[in-house]
Amino acid sequence: MKSNWLASLLVTVVLVGAGTMLVTQAGPARAAVPADQAETITVFVDATFGFRKKHMATQLTKSHADYAARGYRYVDMAPYLENGDLVGVFVTYTRQ
Repeated sequence: MKSNWLASLLVTVVLVGAGTMLVTQAGPARAAVPADQAETITVFVDATFGFRKKHMATQLTKSHADYAARGYRYVDMAPYLENGDLVGVFVTYTRQ
């Protein structure tokens, strides 16, 4: 019984050590972006304040205006739901 516990402990230590070495040796994953490709940004617009329909429209209008002033244009929008309730939307813009 004692030898099984000791063997399990030894296997666990070896696996944890190997996993730690792999994690510390791995660099961050980054996609190569061509220089001629447009810069894209995705922002979250919160919808949880007050009346969602009116607040959401106001926040989206402000977001579109802010990013248009910085040289971005609207690309896409995806709602974010939790338990069937609208929490906000993710809006994607790209530089013109």
